[in-house]
Amino acid sequence: MEILERTFDTRTPCAPALSSDRFEPSFVEALVDPVNVFGDPVEVVDHPWFTDEEKRTILLSWARDELVVEQVARKLTPELQPKSRIDAVVEALAQFDAPAAGEYLSAVAAIRARHLRGSRRKRRH
Repeated sequence: MEILERTFDTRTPCAPALSSDRFEPSFVEALVDPVNVFGDPVEVVDHPWFTDEEKRTILLSWARDELVVEQVARKLTPELQPKSRIDAVVEALAQFDAPAAGEYLSAVAAIRARHLRGSRRKRRH
């Protein structure tokens, strides 16, 4: 219960100020919008104040978001190669939750395989 109480308390930053005008993001900020809080999934892995469970949760959220980006981009613009960060996010997630990372890798592989099959069909016609 202690993690939940600290996790969802957005009134105070989770870490001391880094400079006079910048505070570390709260867990909730990182969970809701990881791509705009962190420049790279490795920053989540290396974050000094989040627990391993918090890092895992943030990376799971980020992986879900990137999977949606990958899927939607491939549906809407199949002729383009969308640039998602799913591979980097899954690699980071594997450090905290290998089974979940494996599930995301399978989902990404399925999305990419569907995209390739669709591209091949269009070229034949």
